[in-house]
Amino acid sequence: MTALRVIILACGLIAASAPVAAQDQPETGTRLAAPKSRNLGSVAMTSKDQAVGAKRFAECLYNRKGSLARQALLAPTAEVQDAAVNRMMGEISCFGVEMSNDLVGKRSVQYPRDILRGMLSETALSRDEQRVAGLQPLPLQQIYQRNWFAITGRHISVDEMAACIADTNPAGIFTLIGTIPTTKEEGAAFAGLGGNLHSCLRAGTKLQASRQALRAALADALYQRLNAPTMTAAPVTEAAKK
Repeated sequence: MTALRVIILACGLIAASAPVAAQDQPETGTRLAAPKSRNLGSVAMTSKDQAVGAKRFAECLYNRKGSLARQALLAPTAEVQDAAVNRMMGEISCFGVEMSNDLVGKRSVQYPRDILRGMLSETALSRDEQRVAGLQPLPLQQIYQRNWFAITGRHISVDEMAACIADTNPAGIFTLIGTIPTTKEEGAAFAGLGGNLHSCLRAGTKLQASRQALRAALADALYQRLNAPTMTAAPVTEAAKK
């Protein structure tokens, strides 16, 4: 499997047409309570603020509704996944998240399904560090097929590539998800995966993805390797590579 070109684009974190969670903030002092139907004030955030805030909100979501998060990540069908996500997303109290300030009584947070899966996977993996550390690199396979590809909302080539990297370099993915989004450390971790990106992307495919989307796909694939192991095929031979 050889990549012709890999492009990682920078983009914003919040997207429309996605599951929405309403985040309540604590009432303090004499500040008037915000009506449930709208937000008060606004928060000017950098792309880093957005990324870090969204990551921490996903951590809160997993901490408070972990059972539903795991159901969504390991769902056998899109219907089961969507039911778990719909039950999980709703009003939830997450204090101290960078998405708010003292003027905000309530904010709506939107995630594309594939990004939500990735951020929930990151939180789950960070709580299972010992098992993740025990994953060993596997030989490169000629074909990667997983049942979960059908429900992520990503292009199959992205999930194939991510599954390949989760097999061949699990430590590299774990290093990536341990970095703060949009930082130099995250960039260095992506650079460390460069060879895997090229060797694992389907031949003739040009990948155009944001850092955020690619990070989500890799975290999802590593979570699936740890929690939904699959039968491995024969490794790629030298003849098959040519």
